[in-house]
Amino acid sequence: MKAAGVRLELEQNPPQYRNDRSRAEVARLAGNGQNAHNQQGLTRAQTELSLNAVIDVVSLGPGRYCLGLSEVLGIWRLTRLDVDIVHEQPPGSCPHAVILAHESQHVAVAQSLFIRHSGPIRARLTQLVGEMRPFVSTLPPSAAKLVLRDRLLAGMRTTLAAFERDLARANAALDTPQNYRTETAKCPRWN
Repeated sequence: MKAAGVRLELEQNPPQYRNDRSRAEVARLAGNGQNAHNQQGLTRAQTELSLNAVIDVVSLGPGRYCLGLSEVLGIWRLTRLDVDIVHEQPPGSCPHAVILAHESQHVAVAQSLFIRHSGPIRARLTQLVGEMRPFVSTLPPSAAKLVLRDRLLAGMRTTLAAFERDLARANAALDTPQNYRTETAKCPRWN
């Protein structure tokens, strides 16, 4: 059996903007114990990796198969990029514009890190596929395909977690008390 091919496609859903939730609702969505009075906006990003494995099958007799990966197609998606601005700060107001600019920084960070992490994700997937050798199994090929896919996904956890860690770190760098003071000072009045 020849070496398996690996393809990784990227998909990004565009950001979805909302201005219909209260401070309390947005604070609850943030889930980080922030004071509802101070919560003005929130950006949430979510990714998903799906894998489809194509396998080569050689029958070794009744109920026995030699199975090997032929190709793996991965699709890494930025499935959700939701931006909330509290309804207490209506569109057209100075605070709304400041919050939107701040949350747009979070959107840009998520999109940039998504692209930046595609290289390590592709490299890790290629490594894992390269390490998988043909094997003999009594599992039907369709069940063996799912086992291989799950094994690959398990091997990707650390690499995917690195994206989450880097995103949290970059967002925290934007959400400092000093940055909030600077942003708040841009408008004379906040609701």
